[in-house]
Amino acid sequence: MQFLWVLLTFVTSLCHAVIVPSRTVMPFSAVYSGVRVKSEHVTLSTATLYQNFSEREPSREWEFRGSSKSLNVSHEKFETIRALSDATLRATPGDDAGSFGTAFHIGQGYILTNQHVLSTSRSNTTQCKSLRMQTGDGKDSFDCERVVYCHREMDFCLIKMKSKKPGLFNRNPRQIQTLPRHRLRATRSPDYAGVFAAIGNPAGEGIHYSEGSGLQPYRRNTWLFFAPVHSGNSGGPLINEAGEVVGVVYAQSKYGVNEDGYNMAVPLYRILEELKENIAGSEDLRFFENSLL
Repeated sequence: MQFLWVLLTFVTSLCHAVIVPSRTVMPFSAVYSGVRVKSEHVTLSTATLYQNFSEREPSREWEFRGSSKSLNVSHEKFETIRALSDATLRATPGDDAGSFGTAFHIGQGYILTNQHVLSTSRSNTTQCKSLRMQTGDGKDSFDCERVVYCHREMDFCLIKMKSKKPGLFNRNPRQIQTLPRHRLRATRSPDYAGVFAAIGNPAGEGIHYSEGSGLQPYRRNTWLFFAPVHSGNSGGPLINEAGEVVGVVYAQSKYGVNEDGYNMAVPLYRILEELKENIAGSEDLRFFENSLL
């Protein structure tokens, strides 16, 4: 979210000087726009973060901007990226239609996201209000049915979404149960030296995919990772090399994307522990546990 994403005062640099992150494996890569399929590979348009030291507002000090560089990936790689992205949704919070974030589908209309994606003011942990979700290609959208459980401090929500009602301009809306779902791995011991991917809606510019090398435990409820993210990635999945979600992205550090540019996610195993403690015996918990690998 663009209003809560920056948690610390950023280190300043030269105006609009690009920072090349040493731990970035794959930069922000657009999944649904600027994609050119060729016989030998798929070309993706990319973006990066620029630091503008003249900007006095911390939340705007980092700029997400399209790059002149493109990236070639194999057809197999792109198919993997697209499959993961098809289960990732753009989110519009219920109390701020001008803000944006990310969520991801885990099956049967259930999604995971951040509590600050549900409520920009951080005051709402129980009500749907006007929370909306949209597929990455922009063709389908969904409404909130009910908030199953939110944890404000850990910054996550489990929410049940619903399909839109038929209307004059959409007589046959897509059923949310037909969306692909992410696979979940509630591990306590990930491959800390592995490559991890983030998928989200940075700066509200549509679904982007990125990869970074390494993961580090930080606090009980936080892992640090190095795949590039930015305002709008909030609530998106953190994915291991096997394509399994192991955490939910919730913040970007003050260091942007330089070699110290860690970002933050709540581990999925901690979300499972909280759900077991707070919604024990519910059908919602049974579904969540049955979704785990």
